[in-house]
Amino acid sequence: MNLPSSIANWCVWLFFLWYGLAVFIPALNSDLFKKIAGVLAIGVFVFNLLGM
Repeated sequence: MNLPSSIANWCVWLFFLWYGLAVFIPALNSDLFKKIAGVLAIGVFVFNLLGM
């Protein structure tokens, strides 16, 4: 398995990991954790736009 080589790809991995774990861990569905997931989603856009 290859690890991501850019910040944007790391954000994608963490975003989907977050939402996958939220199905099994109800505490990840709180408002704070939803905001963190939103920041990761915005990070994908910004870092892809910047080419990082």
